[in-house]
Amino acid sequence: MSVTSEQLIPLSAHISYLRMPTNIGFLHLESEKDGDCIYLVDSGNDETTGMRILDFIKENFPESSLRAILNTHSHADHCGGNSYLVRQTGCEVWASKGEAYLMEFPDIETQLVWGGTPIHDIRSKYLLAEACRVSKVFNGEEEILLPCKEGNISVQVISLPGHYVDQVGFLFTDTDGKKVCFAGDVLSGRNSIKKHWIQYLLDETKTKESLMKISKLEADFFIPGHGDIVNAVEGIAELNLLAILETEDMILDELKSPKTMEELLKAVADRSNITLKTSQFCLIGSTLRSYVSGLYESKKIDYSIEDNRMLWRKI
Repeated sequence: MSVTSEQLIPLSAHISYLRMPTNIGFLHLESEKDGDCIYLVDSGNDETTGMRILDFIKENFPESSLRAILNTHSHADHCGGNSYLVRQTGCEVWASKGEAYLMEFPDIETQLVWGGTPIHDIRSKYLLAEACRVSKVFNGEEEILLPCKEGNISVQVISLPGHYVDQVGFLFTDTDGKKVCFAGDVLSGRNSIKKHWIQYLLDETKTKESLMKISKLEADFFIPGHGDIVNAVEGIAELNLLAILETEDMILDELKSPKTMEELLKAVADRSNITLKTSQFCLIGSTLRSYVSGLYESKKIDYSIEDNRMLWRKI
């Protein structure tokens, strides 16, 4: 299915986004240095998505060249189109230090989810992006100025770890004064949360901190990695936080009686009416281990080794 012009939602003088399963930021500008060029925020799931995006650019912006892809993080559904677009256009890839490393060595993602060398069943395009070289590594929370004929467009890199190792968001200030925040997966839209109440995260504590951080940002538009755009961030940030806290409460309730991690995974899946397939077993299992680590460090749960089993229990 091709990308259509109806999916390109204008937000400000130069900034739009492509409404897709993974939302794609789209910046179109003309400068004396680079000419008519386009910047993307993230690139979708795989080569097919990258091909569709490039076909869309060629059809609707035939005089424009793709200058760079700014990646929020290195999960395959956000950077899977990178390698194809780099091969076809010579564009640059920009990312934070931690995510850049993972994009260059994507096998680490499936190893991290599995906890060792993964079985081939999870080495799919949904979890394993094609490796790509990162051209520019962000220097922390820096500001980048993109020149265009009407003046500079400011891009503020915002550290938002938790969902993944070194995830960032981007706060654009356009020449017309409009501010647009691309939040990556620190935010999920309402429909996405409703469909996947237990959202993947690597660090529960940092995720909650990043949600609090983004809830205080001022912008005209906030675009989550998945789901609908919002004008006010407080409500959707609160809903994301609520999903985390309810999952935390569910775990604590289940650990009133001691359980191994697999027993806890089954109990949480049963209570959430989730029928686990291989990828979900790995992703939700990894997420629950992250929750358990956070609850353990905050001294809400403890463990013991009994009969060669690690048993977790509420304190």
